[in-house]
Amino acid sequence: MTEILHIHPRAPEEDLIEQAVDFLRNGHVVAYPTETFYGLGVDFSNERAIKRLYELKRRDQGLPIALLVADMPMLAHCVTAIPDPARLMMRRFWPGPLTICFSAAETISRSLTTNTGKIGIRISSHPIATAMVRQFGRPMTTTSANLSGYPPSLEVRHVRRYFQDRIDCIVDGGECIASRGSTVIDIADETMAIIREGAVPSDDVIKCFQQG
Repeated sequence: MTEILHIHPRAPEEDLIEQAVDFLRNGHVVAYPTETFYGLGVDFSNERAIKRLYELKRRDQGLPIALLVADMPMLAHCVTAIPDPARLMMRRFWPGPLTICFSAAETISRSLTTNTGKIGIRISSHPIATAMVRQFGRPMTTTSANLSGYPPSLEVRHVRRYFQDRIDCIVDGGECIASRGSTVIDIADETMAIIREGAVPSDDVIKCFQQG
């Protein structure tokens, strides 16, 4: 049976955030709103939870999954280095829908990097997502709450349609604003490649990179 927690999208109630985070601590999957779509979160270090996440989404295990962090110290534990161009991007676009691929630290599961040695990370600008990862005290996954190849979920009824009662907890923060998802860039080698264009226009990303 799925537990649904109704949390205010702009002023998340601390006690309800704690309930959602308890699901993460216990190895469960939690659906939650972000600045783009509803996402699916698990503890980044729990291999069993990561495996369940792939199974729920019917996601090819050769495809990586990104992380949300709460702040720079949390980011530093996930990566081997933060290149100067990445710092420019973070100052300009974080918190927000820009996922940056870094060289992953040894603490990051190969199930998430899929043996690329890189991990996509961002700080969310959605108050609920940020409150969850901050309260959790460690990174959590962020991947769209849908079956692979299907449209993303903008509200809870979409999440329920995809997963029925197979998700342990859904955080209902209302309807997400329609978005193209996060823009994904790879900056791990101090050059830049745009992996996927999304809510942040490629032109803005390129301009910021060139300014560095």
